[in-house]
Amino acid sequence: MLFKIDQKNKDMLKGVTSRTLAQIGWHEKDLENLISKNLSLFIPENQLMVISQERKRQDEADIFALDKEGVLYIFELKRWVSKQENLLQVLRYGQKFGQFDYEAMQEMLRKYHKNLTLELDESHKEYFKEVISQKLDREKFNSNQHFVVITNGVDNETLNAIQYWKKKGLRIDCLPYKVYEENGTFLLEFKSFNPQNEVLFEEETNIFIVNTNIAWSKSNYREMLDHNRAAAYGNKRFGIERIKNGNNVLLYHSGTGVIAIGKAKGKIHKDEKNEEYWIGVDFSWKIDPDSDSKLAVHAWEINSKLSTNYSFRNTVFSINQELFDIIIDISKTK
Repeated sequence: MLFKIDQKNKDMLKGVTSRTLAQIGWHEKDLENLISKNLSLFIPENQLMVISQERKRQDEADIFALDKEGVLYIFELKRWVSKQENLLQVLRYGQKFGQFDYEAMQEMLRKYHKNLTLELDESHKEYFKEVISQKLDREKFNSNQHFVVITNGVDNETLNAIQYWKKKGLRIDCLPYKVYEENGTFLLEFKSFNPQNEVLFEEETNIFIVNTNIAWSKSNYREMLDHNRAAAYGNKRFGIERIKNGNNVLLYHSGTGVIAIGKAKGKIHKDEKNEEYWIGVDFSWKIDPDSDSKLAVHAWEINSKLSTNYSFRNTVFSINQELFDIIIDISKTK
C-alpha cells in the first residue's frame, strides 16, 4: 500500500486510492508497451539477458530472458487482477517453449536483435563475461524454466496455486504492480524483479550510467567516445529518454569499467530507422578502454568501497549521489 505523508500531522498516514489500468482507460497493450520501453526498470539486465519480446499475432509470452546458467525466464503481463487463467497461460507457454532446443533459442535471439549471424553461446558468454569465464554447454540452454506473472494484485486462489506449485518444485513467481490516483495524478508502484537478490542501485536521480553496448556491437563505444555522446540501441534505446540536459552521465564498458564522466547537453536525438537514441555529453574525464583499460573505474573497485557484488550491465540506469561520489573519487586516483 502507498501512503501520503501529512506534513502538518506527522502522526497521520493517508492512504492513496488504488486503481486498475482498466479504470484509467488503459489496455493490456499499453502496459506491454510501457514495460517494453522501460525494460531495465523492471527486469534487471545485470541478471537477465532478454532474447525475445512478444511479436504481433504470435502465440508467445511477452518477454523471454536467460540467466547466466541458461535458465529460461518466461514473463507474462496482465492488466487485470490475477486469475487462475493467467497462471495456466504462462504454464502453457512453458510447455511450448520449454521444448525449444539450442537452435530454436538462437533463432529467437537473432530475430530479436535482427542479426542472423549471432551465436547464442558466444553472445551469452560475452553478455555475462563478468561472472562466467567460458561458454555455456549448449545442452544447458533452456534446461529449466522460471515463470513470472506480472499482474495488478493477486487473488487468494492464484496465490495458493503458486504456493502449491512452488512446493512441488516449479519455479514460478508473481510480480504484482499497483496503480494509484492522487488528485488526478496516477502513480505506478512496481518493484524490480530481482531473482538473485542482488543489491540494486537503481533510483531516479539526475545521475545516469549508460552501458556502451559492447556485448552486441564492437563499434558503438567508439562512436560514443569519439563523438561525445551517450547512446542506446534497439528495444533498449528508450532508456536514453530518461536523461535530461545538464544531468551527469557516465559511460560503462562491460569487462572494463567506467570510462567516461560528463554532463548531458542539448536534446535527445532519435534515429528510428537505425533504432538509436543518443544525447550529447560534455565529457570532463574519459579514457580509451583499448589502450588504457587500467585507468578505468572498475566494478570491483566500486564494490569494494560499498561491500557489494553488483555488475553494471543495465543499458541505462540511475544511481545515487553517494555512488557517484565514490566513482569520482576513484577516477581522481587514476
